[in-house]
Amino acid sequence: MVIVGIVVGSWGNAGELRVQARTDNPQRFSPENHLLAEGRILQIEQCRWHQGMALIKFHGIDTPEDAENLRGISLEVALDEVPSLSADSYYHFQILDMEIWTQDGELLGVVEDIISTGSNDVYVVRQGKLETLVPALDDVIVDVDVEKGRITVNLPDGLR
Repeated sequence: MVIVGIVVGSWGNAGELRVQARTDNPQRFSPENHLLAEGRILQIEQCRWHQGMALIKFHGIDTPEDAENLRGISLEVALDEVPSLSADSYYHFQILDMEIWTQDGELLGVVEDIISTGSNDVYVVRQGKLETLVPALDDVIVDVDVEKGRITVNLPDGLR
């Protein structure tokens, strides 16, 4: 399963949900599409966007209380519903939680978040209290091994 959104709360009086999107495909939230929430199939009735959040109304979720009961739930789709990407392209869900290693064999930490800057993504890498921002650029990212959960980087001087 692949997480495409997280329910962060309810919205209004009609059972709408505020959803933090975790997908590069906003069409995922189109009316009549289905998402899974802890094994429960939810059909989208309507979706609109407000301040970066998807406001989704599902069939059968009709009150603020119904919506609030879903707070914190992950909305998912089956992996086979995710289109394949070209070589050397990766979905955020594939990169998150991967270990980042330098070419010299030093563990920088684990990818905790991804910042989309418009020109390129930046991986937020944390090891303990140390945070490193790693730009996802061809001259920085040496190798991505999805199977091993490991990214090898060549960090420019001054990034550490």
